[in-house]
Amino acid sequence: MRTLKVVLVLSFMLAAASPFISTKVAALTATEKSPVETTETVPQSKQAQPLDASQFVGSDSCAECHGAESTHYALTAHAKTKILNAPIDRHGCESCHGGARAHVDFYLTIQKLNEADKEDEATALMNDTAKAAAAAMKSFSKMSSAESSATCLKCHEGSQGNAEERFNYRRSEHARHGVSCNDCHSSHAPKRTEFLLKNTEPNLCYTCHAEQKASFSKPFHHKVPEGGMKCSDCHNQHGGFMGKSLRNSVNGDSACVKCHADKQGPFVFEHAPIKTEGCQSCHTPHGSTNPKLLTRNLVRFLCIECHSNTPGLPGEPLGDQTPSSHDINNPRYQNCTACHIQIHGSNVDRRFFR
Repeated sequence: MRTLKVVLVLSFMLAAASPFISTKVAALTATEKSPVETTETVPQSKQAQPLDASQFVGSDSCAECHGAESTHYALTAHAKTKILNAPIDRHGCESCHGGARAHVDFYLTIQKLNEADKEDEATALMNDTAKAAAAAMKSFSKMSSAESSATCLKCHEGSQGNAEERFNYRRSEHARHGVSCNDCHSSHAPKRTEFLLKNTEPNLCYTCHAEQKASFSKPFHHKVPEGGMKCSDCHNQHGGFMGKSLRNSVNGDSACVKCHADKQGPFVFEHAPIKTEGCQSCHTPHGSTNPKLLTRNLVRFLCIECHSNTPGLPGEPLGDQTPSSHDINNPRYQNCTACHIQIHGSNVDRRFFR
């Protein structure tokens, strides 16, 4: 009997709501059939412009005058890389400097005038700033850092190669501080063929990061000067999504755990600062005068920064308060890690004893 009453009530409610539901369904159907028209158009500057093949002459024409640059360029990865079915503006010199037809025609005209003993006309043409400017090629030395980097990203921000390295470059620390691709890379005559770098790591990085260079001279440091690792092992120089352009591991943890995997966890009992503040809450990453790159010269001084005599949270076995049995003036209690050996986290003991 009770089940019958429930069925009757539900039937009544459905019947009462059916006109409202039908109206809504009809409105939604009409909306789907008649989408709202928009007058928004893509700006002309952002529309793909058709390429004029007649404005491109090929790298061989460039080499007739720019022999030295062409010789160096021929040894680089840019010259050796051939992209199948690439548009004409993605080949050779003109992929970076733009179509050279106006440039070549301008200087060929001057050459012909000189050969015809019309030096006055040739000089006048050379001094015509408007025509000279129209014939000028893109010069990276005259571009802003954003403009020159945008030229590189035309190819290097897409799907080619390791594109995720440069996905966030426009918002990177380097880009925001006016560092362009050409400050680190040389398209024509790199000192190092790998990545067309102007210098090797870490010397290239030291050009700007003098403070970090000084840190690596301290007694305890990561083995960057010795060649054991590189700056780019920890930092994404093209812009990551973490602070200080740090690389993150697959699960989003600090770059440190790529090498120090035993400190990663997850642990049953986590040491909170590692997850909330990261490794740098206790360690300095580049170099230190303290063993294990600690920020304090003695472990106990580091621990009492958090585990002081301030009362901890109720129910916490240790919290922020050192136990009353711990007299830190007593040498017995001055080396915290003598007992709390699993300080990065433990699977068996909440006090990190083991």
